[in-house]
Amino acid sequence: MHGEHELDCDPGSMAGGSPPAADGFDLRIQKTPAPSLVCHDVARETSGDRRLAPLVEASFADFKEAMEDGDAARSTSLVKALAELALIERGKIAARSRRGLRVLRVARLSLARRSITRHLSQASLSPAMVADLLGVSVRHMHMLFEGTGKSFSQTVTAQRIRLSGRLLREAPAWPIVEVARACGFESLATFYRVFHATEGMPPGEFRARDAQSGAHQPPVIDHQAATHLTAK
Repeated sequence: MHGEHELDCDPGSMAGGSPPAADGFDLRIQKTPAPSLVCHDVARETSGDRRLAPLVEASFADFKEAMEDGDAARSTSLVKALAELALIERGKIAARSRRGLRVLRVARLSLARRSITRHLSQASLSPAMVADLLGVSVRHMHMLFEGTGKSFSQTVTAQRIRLSGRLLREAPAWPIVEVARACGFESLATFYRVFHATEGMPPGEFRARDAQSGAHQPPVIDHQAATHLTAK
C-alpha cells in the first residue's frame, strides 16, 4: 500500500480528473504505478478476512482480465469493488448497508464467473451448483447476471465455445470428441450444433481454416497439457 489510508484504485481519474476521497481512502489511480499493481495491494491486504478473501481474489482476477481485454467499464466497476471491499473489511462500510450489498453483488458475480471457469469441464455445471458454491440462493445467483447482458447459461456457453476454439487451435492432434468433453458438452452432437451456431462453421472446418491461414502455428500440445488448459 502507499500509505495507511490510501487506495490508488479509481480508473476514472486516469483521464485527469480530481481524485475523489471516500471514507478516509484516496481512491485515486495515478498513471504510475500500473493500476494492476496498486489494486494488487488492495487485494493482498483485504484478503486476510476469510469471508471476503474469495470475493477479493475473484474480483482481482476479473479486474486483470478486464484490463487485458481493454474493457474500461468493467475495469472501473471492479476497481471500485476492490476499494469498497477494503472499506468493508476495515468496518467503514456496513456489509448489510445499501452500498455494502451493492459491492458484494459485484464481487459475487466475479466469484460466480470464476466458479464457472473452474468447473467448465463438468457437464453437470448448473445454476444450483454455482449458487451452492457461492452460498446464495439460485434466484439470487441468476440476479447477479441480470445486468451483464448474458444469462448464466449464455455465460457458460460463451466460455465453453471460447475454450473449445482455443483447444482446437492449440491442441491440433486432440480428437474433436475430446475437445467437446474437456469443455463440458454433454454430447458431440450438442457441441457441433452450438459451435456451428456461434462460429458459423463446424469445429473441424474451424481447425482446418486456422491451420491453413498460418496465422497461428502453436506447438503440439499433449493430452495432459491440453487438459490443463481447461482448469485455467
